[in-house]
Parts: sequence; structure tokens; C-alpha cells
Amino acid sequence: MSNRIRNLIVLTVFLFVAAGVGGYITLVKQPQELERLTKAEQVARLKQAELSSLVSEIGDSESQASNVVARWNARYKLIPREMGSEEVIRFLNTHTGKGFHPFNISFEGFEETASFNRYDFLIEGQGSFRDVYELIWVIENSRQLYRVEDLELRHMDLVSDDPTTGRQRLDMVVEFSFELSAFFGGAVGLSASDSTAGAPMSMYFSDADIFTDLPPVPEEVLPRRSPRMNPFEPLILENMPPNTLGLVDLESAELISIVGPEAILKWNGGEYKVSVGDPVYLGEVISVDPIRGRVVASLNKGGIPERIELTMDLDDFYNQARGNVQLTPAKNY
Repeated sequence: MSNRIRNLIVLTVFLFVAAGVGGYITLVKQPQELERLTKAEQVARLKQAELSSLVSEIGDSESQASNVVARWNARYKLIPREMGSEEVIRFLNTHTGKGFHPFNISFEGFEETASFNRYDFLIEGQGSFRDVYELIWVIENSRQLYRVEDLELRHMDLVSDDPTTGRQRLDMVVEFSFELSAFFGGAVGLSASDSTAGAPMSMYFSDADIFTDLPPVPEEVLPRRSPRMNPFEPLILENMPPNTLGLVDLESAELISIVGPEAILKWNGGEYKVSVGDPVYLGEVISVDPIRGRVVASLNKGGIPERIELTMDLDDFYNQARGNVQLTPAKNY
């Protein structure tokens, strides 16, 4: 066998071996490796998504923790270590000295737990809606931790004698009842200031409920102290409320002069000065016009809005415009 044939056989064998190996790698090995790499990529993407989710959860947890810490640091309720039931009664009597008749306080019981101690009272009485509203406001927004439950209000009409006129008048009052819980004791750290929690409660019964050792609560975060409306008052009153403050009644007053921003009114045998924003009977002054000699007021006549104008007489108006004319004597040179 010649060398050429021998070399051709060897090359053919190598060719088949290379073709077989290449076919195995291309058809078998490479698809397996590609599948393994694809799965590894999927696992890496899942881990990346899980990591991103964990990072997001960590961010949310940090935000929630910051909010909880901020709310914890913003506590303003004081929970004393010790408190007697007479201190709660003294607190209520401080804020119900006027506007309530009758006002009854009944002791309902005492509860002692591992988390807190509590006195329960039943409060009943009668008063105007605004006084009852302010009492509830003071109880719920004072630094002492009180809770009001089962509040019931009922409208009542009472007939009484008017001390100014001697006649009988109809007063609209609200009969109310609610349960009051006063908390004290409890776990350490619940109070806004543990340094003041052991102090005697008598130092906290001022009208403003301001604790000297605690920062004041901003008014903008508290609800309104006075109600926007009285739901027990009718929209339209049959009789006008009495002028107990002695305000000027513009319907029977006379405009006699306007001096700058002030108008001088004659009413009930006297003279009164009013300007824009000043209260009058059933309303307030909204305009003082010295040019036209006119005063305008907005009145609420039992639920019916009304505007009333007072004008000066033409003779008085022009006399006021002219004023006192005085001639200055000429100088002699």
C-alpha cells in the first residue's frame, strides 16, 4: 500500500472522528450547556427579583418604623403613676362651674390590669350645646388620658324667668349623659413624660391644661374648640334672641356722623362708635362709606340673612362735608 493511500485513510479516519465529535458537541453537549445556562440565568433573575423585593420591603419597614417612632415621640397624653377618684371629680368641676344645671357625677367602678388602671364614671346633666361641646373637647384633648363613651344628647325646652324683663323666656338646652374613663398606672413608657408622671395631679388642673414639663400641642393639630353649628337649633327662629350684650340695634339707630373709618350712631339715648367688623345686634358692620355717608351691616335674623343700610340726612351730610370754615386773617406787612 502506497503512502498516498495510507495518508488518505488516516485523513478519512480523522475526518470521521472530527465530524463525530463536532456533531456530539453541537447536537448533544451544546444544547445541554445552553439549557443549563438558561436555567442559571432564570435562577439569577429570580434571585435578583427577590433581592429587589427584599430591598423594597426593607425600605417600607424603615418608613413604617420611622412613622411609629415619630408617633411614639409625639405622644402628649400623661398617664400618672397614682391617681385618686377625687382628682377626676375636681377636674370635671373645674370645667363645669358655669353653664350646667344640673351636673351629676356617679362613680361606676375601678379596674386594675397589668397594662393600666382605670376609674369609670357616669356623667349626666343639662346645659347648652356649646357648653357640652366644649366640655367634651376639654376632656378628650387634655393632657390627662380620658376616654368618653356612649355619649347621648337630647334636646329640651325649658321655660324660665328673664331677669332683665321679668317675663318668661324659652331656653333651649341639651340633656346629656356619657361614660368617662380615667387611666393611670400601667406599663413604663406609656406616658408622654415619665419624669412628670409621678408629680401630683393638682398641678395639671389649670384652665388651659398646660403641663409645664411638656411642650405645648400645636392648635392646628387639634379639632375646633367651638362647634361650627348647633344641630339642636332650628334653622329659622320664630323669636329673635334677646340683646343681652346691649349691642346697637341698627334697625332703631340713627347715623349722625362718619369720622374716617368710624361711624357715630345714636341709639337708645346714647352715641356709639362702630367700624367695619364691629358686632351689632344680630350681625356685624361690613361697610362704612364716608363718601356717600352710609353704613352697611349684615344681619342674621333668626336664620334669615339680611342687609341693612343707614344713611345720613342730606343736610347733615353736606354740613359735615363742608365742616367748620375759619378764615385766617391776612398778615399786615
